[in-house]
Amino acid sequence: MKELIFVGRSEDNLELIFMDEDGGEFAVAVDDHIRRSINTNDTASVTTTDSGISPRDIQTRIRRGETAEEIAAEAGVDVARIERYAGPVLAERSYMAKRASETLVRRPHGEVILGELATGQLANRGIDTLTLVWDSYRRDDARWTVTVSWASGSGGGIASWIYDPLAQSIVALDDEARWLFDEAAGVNAAATKVEETKPRLVGLPTVSEPVEELEPPAWAGPGHPTMPVPMPVATPTPAPVVAVDDSPSWDDILFGHRPNDQ
Repeated sequence: MKELIFVGRSEDNLELIFMDEDGGEFAVAVDDHIRRSINTNDTASVTTTDSGISPRDIQTRIRRGETAEEIAAEAGVDVARIERYAGPVLAERSYMAKRASETLVRRPHGEVILGELATGQLANRGIDTLTLVWDSYRRDDARWTVTVSWASGSGGGIASWIYDPLAQSIVALDDEARWLFDEAAGVNAAATKVEETKPRLVGLPTVSEPVEELEPPAWAGPGHPTMPVPMPVATPTPAPVVAVDDSPSWDDILFGHRPNDQ
């Protein structure tokens, strides 16, 4: 019997979409018989492999992001036995990653497809976009973690998002994803404020009498226009007047004349 993996619903919600291990899609109409079967408690019997791990457990762990090598090492079996059941789930993960990469995300300049946004950002930074690998794995809350990884020199990088297929929403999960979204630049731009240039008060000397008009003052420096402010100054004190004594001296009284008289 060929195994199929459920991958979603049709656009009109009238069919269920399944996928086989080769990537082929199958559609099943949702009729009353399927509805009754879903609402009953009947379950199919689950067989186990000779290793003691069931095919359903293998697929559940693969869907959560574990590799066939990790499961085989833990179960103590050959990797080929795990890969026999991993194929359909890997196809499902690839399908969900493709759907996420085609999701529209809102940016300040408008809506853009996630895959195009990530490819453009990485290409602008000299990353070979042919090395991009998209993947996904299912979370416990029924949403999916979607990743894109790339090679750069002797290393590489990976960015992760949380994808909700029902709401068609995607949210950055780590700094690399936020970097591809270029969110940091938007935050910095919003936080930057341009301070308005304020005039600086500069005192100018005045005279005791009011001055009707002042000459335009000089600029105190670039970006600092001056504003004349009258400042009182002390009024010059006039020189003291020396009194002249014109009264007659003792010589005038005794001799009847002054020494200066001719």
